[in-house]
Amino acid sequence: RPFWDRNHDTELIIEIVCHELRPPIDTNAPKGYIDLMQKCWHFDPSERPTAVELQKNIENISVKEPCSKTKIMRSSDIGPITTNNLHKNSLLSEMIKSAESIMSLLENLIMMVMFYRTWI
Repeated sequence: RPFWDRNHDTELIIEIVCHELRPPIDTNAPKGYIDLMQKCWHFDPSERPTAVELQKNIENISVKEPCSKTKIMRSSDIGPITTNNLHKNSLLSEMIKSAESIMSLLENLIMMVMFYRTWI
């Protein structure tokens, strides 16, 4: 999980937003996944992929790179275990909850697409 070893506070927000701090990239991840992740980090929100573009890209990655050394794993399966009391700033905590909710929806969408593709 990104920034698991740091306090989730305003200092981290400033570093991410103003100084474009990003977590390290796992070089064993599929290249398409790395490219997509970097597009999502674009400073200009209008340059980031839409949800539809994300879906198409993820589908393409799964088709083009099925033999990758590293499988794309659900976020709950990777990273250190953290506790909810780590997020002391309530605004940041709400932002994190929203992001986690969005990630959960995306994971469900990916699973539905993969399930649907097996029936075609």
